[in-house]
Amino acid sequence: MRITMFSFGSRGDIQPLIALGCQFKQAGHAPLLATSPDYASLAAEYGIDFAPLGPPLSSFMNEKLNEVVESGNLFKLIRYSQEQRKKAIDAAVVETWRIAQGSDAILFKGPTAIYGYNVAEKLGIPCAEIHFFPVTRTREFPCFLLGDGKDHGPLIDGALWWLSEQFIWQLMQRSGANKQRSEVLNLPPLPFWGIEKRQNREGMPLFYAYSPLVLPRPADWPERIHVTGYYFSDPPSDWQPPAELLDFLSSGSPPVYIGLGSVPVRNPAETLQLFLRALELSGQRGVLASGWSGIGKEQQLPEQVFKVESVPHSWLFPRMAAIVHHGGAGTTGASLRSGVPTIVTPMAADQPSWGARIHAIGVGPAPIPFKKLTAEGLAQAIREAVTNEAMCKRAAELGQRMQTEDGTERTLELFCQYVERFHENRKSTRIVQA
Repeated sequence: MRITMFSFGSRGDIQPLIALGCQFKQAGHAPLLATSPDYASLAAEYGIDFAPLGPPLSSFMNEKLNEVVESGNLFKLIRYSQEQRKKAIDAAVVETWRIAQGSDAILFKGPTAIYGYNVAEKLGIPCAEIHFFPVTRTREFPCFLLGDGKDHGPLIDGALWWLSEQFIWQLMQRSGANKQRSEVLNLPPLPFWGIEKRQNREGMPLFYAYSPLVLPRPADWPERIHVTGYYFSDPPSDWQPPAELLDFLSSGSPPVYIGLGSVPVRNPAETLQLFLRALELSGQRGVLASGWSGIGKEQQLPEQVFKVESVPHSWLFPRMAAIVHHGGAGTTGASLRSGVPTIVTPMAADQPSWGARIHAIGVGPAPIPFKKLTAEGLAQAIREAVTNEAMCKRAAELGQRMQTEDGTERTLELFCQYVERFHENRKSTRIVQA
C-alpha cells in the first residue's frame, strides 16, 4: 500500500512521522513523506521516500517570529502564522494534489495538512488524521491549545474548547482548504463551522500520538478517536555519538539537559547566561542544545557545560539527571520515556498544558513560563528535580511503563483495519447502486 503522509512544522512534528513511516515500511508498505524540503536528508537517513512540499521552513525563521513566540501571546502567534502561511498556501494547494497521485491511502498531521483530506476525497481513497496534542473537546480536562492546564469550570472550559476549534478551522484551515477544492479539485466547499461532524459520520480515524499513561483517553470522545502512544524511533543504524560527548558524560555525574527545540528566542546570549547561572546555582553540570534558538552557538562555554547540535533524544535523555525543555509534544514524550524528571518552560500553544500535566502526574516540578524565567527560579526547579526522591521514582516508573508502548505499531494496526472497512463500505455502496 502506497501511503502518503502530509505534514508541516518543526523537527518535533516530522521526526515522529518518520518513525511511523519506518513501521509502515517494515510491514511491507511504501510510505512517502511530503513536507518542507528542510527534512529531505532526515528522511533519507531512515530510508523513507520524500517529496518536498512548500518553501523551506527556515524561510519563516526571523526576528519577528522570535518576538512573537517569546511573548507567549497565542493570538499574535496565529496572526503572524497567517501572514507567513500565505507564502505556502498557493504551493500546497497544487503540490499536494500532484504528490498524492498514485497513493492508496493518505495520512495528514496537524491543521495545516488539511489538503491531504481534500485530495483523499477527490481520489476516493482512505485517509486519517494525526495530532500530537488534544484538539477534540472533552469534559474530562481543560482545553489544551488555549488553556494553562487548570480547570476553570464547565462554562469557561467549554468556551475555550470552542474558541480553540474555531481558531484552528477559521484561521489555519478553511480558506486554504476551500481554495484547493474550488480551484484544483472541483469539489464543493467545506462547511463554514468545521468538518468534525462530517468526519464523525465518515468514521475517519483520528490518532492522538501521545501516551494514555500521560493523558488517558476521555470517555466522551467518538469511537473513531484513538490515543495510540507516542511515535518513537531509534537513531539511524549508522549513527554514533560524538566522542567528545561520551568523554564529557563519563567525566562526572549525569548532567542536566537544557534545550528549547525549534523555539526561537529574541536574545540568545542573554538566555544562555540565564541557563549557565541556573546550572551554577544548582551545582549541576549541563548539556546545552542550541537548536533553532541559536543559544550558545558562538559562545565559549564553561567546562562543566557541553553544547550539542543534534543528538537523538532517545539516546541522550536517559543519560541525564533532569531535562529542561519548552514543552513541545515530541520533546515531552521523549523526556517522559527517558525516566528522568522533566522541567517545562513553556511559551505558547499546547506547551503550558503539557507542563501542567507533567507536574500533575508528579514527574516534574511546576512549569515556569519562559517569559517569567529567572536563573534563581530555574535553579530551584533543577534542585527539586534531581533531589526529590519521590519525583525521581515516579519518573522512572512512568518511563519504564512507556517503554512497553508502541504508538506506531498501534497506528498501523488501526489504520489497516480502517482501510479494509473503507473498501468494504465502498464495495457495498456500489452493489446497492447497481
